[in-house]
Amino acid sequence: MSMLGKVEELVPLVHPRSRLRRGLVLLQDCVAGRLPEVVNQVSTLPPGETIRVSLEGDALYLLIQCYKPKRREQGRFEAHARHTDLQFLWSGCECIEVCDLRTLQSAAGYDSKGNVYFPMGDTVHQRFLLKAGDVAVLTPPDAHAACLKPDGDGEGLVRKIVVKVLDAQLTDGAAETPALAAGMKSAAPPPVSVSVSAPLRSSPGAAR
Repeated sequence: MSMLGKVEELVPLVHPRSRLRRGLVLLQDCVAGRLPEVVNQVSTLPPGETIRVSLEGDALYLLIQCYKPKRREQGRFEAHARHTDLQFLWSGCECIEVCDLRTLQSAAGYDSKGNVYFPMGDTVHQRFLLKAGDVAVLTPPDAHAACLKPDGDGEGLVRKIVVKVLDAQLTDGAAETPALAAGMKSAAPPPVSVSVSAPLRSSPGAAR
């Protein structure tokens, strides 16, 4: 089930030990400046580039993006078999169109990376308008077309952090990570080590 709001509004709504909570707390850490490497990347990334920041391999990672939103006819739906997207707008404005994956008529199946893609079609579905500071939580059943230009909006750049969380509905039995504990207890965490890949030069919003 998709959600839209401010990070601080959504954190109390999810289980304190859920993987989704961990992803939201990571965004809190970014906003609070506790992950300076990520803040620097999202603030300075050249337009048209995407950088992957690995935290726990494919189980938890970030995509940092900078791009100009595109017209609806240039977009496409995508969905992920096991990953939930937390799409956070650092700056700019865009629309994300969302619909239930089960309502789309397509014979396409998931690819080897667990992603599936669909054409937009003529039917306009639920649309989220995201401005700076907003996050859209998109679960596996939520087919979504991101990076769309709002109606009547200009050509401004969007800077975005996408947190990719594997099996976000599950809870972790292990002890809290430093970042999670910091987000829940407002304590200053130790520095977080991140591994930043080379820029990925492909369409913004595409799954990795």
